[in-house]
Amino acid sequence: MKGKFFDRISVKKLFNQNLYFFIPWFIFLIILLLPLILESKTAVHIFINNHHSSVSDGFFKYITHLGGGLFAVIITVLFLLVSLRKSLFILLTYIGGGLFVQILKRIFFSDALRPVKYLNGIYDLHLIEGVKMRYYLSFPSGHAATAFGLFLCLAVLTKNNAVKLICFFMATLTAFSRVYLSQHFLADIYFGSIIGVTFALFVYRTLFSSGKKWLDLSIPDLLKSGYHAKK
Repeated sequence: MKGKFFDRISVKKLFNQNLYFFIPWFIFLIILLLPLILESKTAVHIFINNHHSSVSDGFFKYITHLGGGLFAVIITVLFLLVSLRKSLFILLTYIGGGLFVQILKRIFFSDALRPVKYLNGIYDLHLIEGVKMRYYLSFPSGHAATAFGLFLCLAVLTKNNAVKLICFFMATLTAFSRVYLSQHFLADIYFGSIIGVTFALFVYRTLFSSGKKWLDLSIPDLLKSGYHAKK
């Protein structure tokens, strides 16, 4: 049927409908590119690490979990009550981006050290109590890829521009938490965000081009239709 929100939508149209996410993200990429080009990753990380407070310590300690697998699974399960297609959109974006990040980490950048290990003996980092530190497989950031992929999915699945903008800020804060907590360098989250957005767009273009109407049913609807078919 024509006129539906997700009818074989083009990538260009998708961008136009989600400018409140994409424009801030492009600005984010441009702003972060400057310190990445002009300064060493050590200098940038130490600068960020020097700016901390007890409030931001607590905030970033917990918001970082929005880039973890548990949150992605919870959102996926909740969307099963709305639409199988939308639920798969989130799940496949998470899995695809996550697998790609792991391939890069373990095959191409296996020697990339995380800040605590890289700066050991060079600078005494401010660390937050209760945060389990990682030492290896720094590039790229899986949490940043998950956060940007997941929150772009949520932005696409709403027509509310304010919510789209909130989704961008949530993705950014979650990704930045990885640098604040000294789990990653700035470059790690920069490229992690690109991976997350890229996979969300790829999965969307593939999944929502399918004309299979049963994908638009929720799990309760599917169960009901199966029940009535038996009767």
